[in-house]
Amino acid sequence: MKKRYKTDYDKQTDCFACISGIGTDLIYGDLSFVKNPFISYIIPVYKRADLLEKTLDSVLRQNEVDFEWDIVVVDNEAGGENDTERLIRRLNHPRILYYRNRENIGVDGNYNRCIETARGQWVAMLHGDDLIINDHLYEMGKLICSKDVRNKHYPLAYICQRYLEFSDDEEIRLDRAEAGKMNKKFSIAFQNKYTKRKVMRETQGKGILTGYYAAVPSFGTIMNREIMMKEGGFDKDLGICEDIVTPYKLAGKYGVYMAPQVMGYYRFNNNESMKRETILKIYAAMVDFREYMYSKNIFSRIWGCIARDLLNKNLRNYCIGLSRFSDKKMKTNDCDDIYKPKDTKGIKLFLFTIIMGFYNIKEHSGGYREMVESLVEIQDERIKDAVGRGDNIFIFGAGGVSKVMIPFLKKRYGKIKLSGCIVSNPADARGKVKGIPVRCVDEIERTSEGITVITATEIWQYQSEMNTTLEKKGFASVVNLL
Repeated sequence: MKKRYKTDYDKQTDCFACISGIGTDLIYGDLSFVKNPFISYIIPVYKRADLLEKTLDSVLRQNEVDFEWDIVVVDNEAGGENDTERLIRRLNHPRILYYRNRENIGVDGNYNRCIETARGQWVAMLHGDDLIINDHLYEMGKLICSKDVRNKHYPLAYICQRYLEFSDDEEIRLDRAEAGKMNKKFSIAFQNKYTKRKVMRETQGKGILTGYYAAVPSFGTIMNREIMMKEGGFDKDLGICEDIVTPYKLAGKYGVYMAPQVMGYYRFNNNESMKRETILKIYAAMVDFREYMYSKNIFSRIWGCIARDLLNKNLRNYCIGLSRFSDKKMKTNDCDDIYKPKDTKGIKLFLFTIIMGFYNIKEHSGGYREMVESLVEIQDERIKDAVGRGDNIFIFGAGGVSKVMIPFLKKRYGKIKLSGCIVSNPADARGKVKGIPVRCVDEIERTSEGITVITATEIWQYQSEMNTTLEKKGFASVVNLL
């Protein structure tokens, strides 16, 4: 059978050997202050010292633990003293070790140099502009030693972190208790009933089924240093999404897990990673990686025939959503030259719904549903008022939030008039979500009263765009979930 993927993801490469000829010097710090770290925070950096200071601050604020730990910063900006070095010298903290590469060894090379340079048995990676919660060190130390991740057949190699997206520092609190009180978005993420989930094992089968795998190695992702060295580290030849491919490959031989709580914040802003060209590379790489996963055996090939277009449509929409953080917003057809998903109907859609529904019940144990239902509960009084007035209720959004929210609204509010899901793009205004027709916002005639719109999204930047659209069209009664 002809293979549909381009990259050989089974390839094994010693990526540490690839950079062995390029030196890295300890510029600042005392190796004797922390002699035997259990966990080393590793931070690969290249310029952007202003953001690095905030990242380091989030690490240095960690709650006390009963084991040794340190921080390893490896600077990929070769040359003499720079802004990053001046920052490290100004902070003058004994836990920080600052190294600088003699040559720029690329993003992946610097990931590997960080792992190589660290002395900890475990390494926790952060990007130089992300943040972690103040109990990350304590929770990860506890989790590493817990029986929940101990398996004699699969030695623990990797713990992915749950995270929240942000673009404004004013929205961030590093203390878990403060973060839970700060705004509605974060109160849901940090409330007890949502965070008391068990650690989940990330298997290769799960990746094949969902089309996604684990998470990018940042916001405190934990890695077993010895295993990462043995398996060759991060391989740039696997493409722009190699940081997702790496834990997938590890899961075939080792234990790879998802931490139960939100542990960090991932910064989105207008930079190189959010440019149109980069986003298109991400889409192409993930489509290719999925084809590789579908090729593994007869069952994965069958699943590929069922799920390929539905999952790639979701992937395409996610990538287009990323462009909201860029100067130039992408359109749906921008991705068509890479892969244009077909509409999935009939038996394929039925099988996909049944199988994914079973997977969600078994794997997620209602965690996502609880989050959405809690968001609705926060706005209970406003929704009750709209129902009491007899308003026609429109849901702005036709994705995962709407699918969970619609049945919950029907159950909770009984006589609620759910008149439709609305979307901005006329091309997406077709079909139904849980029996509710999907319509374009341009089709909804705005009258002086009688309509309430509930914005259904997990990302507040999307909600901001929804509110702008509704305001321009004169909709006054709007309920924001976030």
